[in-house]
Amino acid sequence: MIPISLLILISHVASLHVTHISDCGTARGCWKLPNGCKDASDCQTMLTWKHERRHLIIEIESKLVKSDMWLGIGFSKDALMGNDTVFECQFPASGSGGVYLSHNTAKRNIVLKTASELLIRDGYTEVVDGKAMCGGEWILDNIHLDTEERTLMHVISSGQYNLFFAYGPMEKGEKRMHGMSGKEAPWRSQEQVRFCQRCSSSFANLDAVTTGDFSKQ
Repeated sequence: MIPISLLILISHVASLHVTHISDCGTARGCWKLPNGCKDASDCQTMLTWKHERRHLIIEIESKLVKSDMWLGIGFSKDALMGNDTVFECQFPASGSGGVYLSHNTAKRNIVLKTASELLIRDGYTEVVDGKAMCGGEWILDNIHLDTEERTLMHVISSGQYNLFFAYGPMEKGEKRMHGMSGKEAPWRSQEQVRFCQRCSSSFANLDAVTTGDFSKQ
């Protein structure tokens, strides 16, 4: 018989998630911040994506985000914030965290509830050893969404996108605005990337515009 303490340990280990970066540039795309960092030892944030048929598997790990905060990846066609599709993770101080799809206008963010329920599988959020980790499988098929939500989402498998990484506080379970200057300003990828299974740019290693540069734009 296996001791209860060992079963608890096995369950805990099985629940932990890992951000895979060993196959960056070959089997998955990666964006590591700040520019030039290599792995979890010196990166503040690591984002990866990998295709599995019509799914995009996204993994995010960040030392900048703690409990009672949120983070998000914005997908922008014009390198500007506004009219963007966002893959976001919420880490409330109490209750369960969540992974959602949302839409950014120029002034606010709208969580797409139906899209989040239908298109996100196996979403996870956790804060471990001073870093936030989250991810999930994003089904790249908007056909089952109603007209309103479908018009608010990019067809990610088509076109090219700049990525934005942003994070900010939560208050009473609600997201608050991210910073717009200095260390709390969003990061933007210098290059655009495509998210189709046979596109070489899907396996890109991206560089970013630094927060200081971004705040001046």
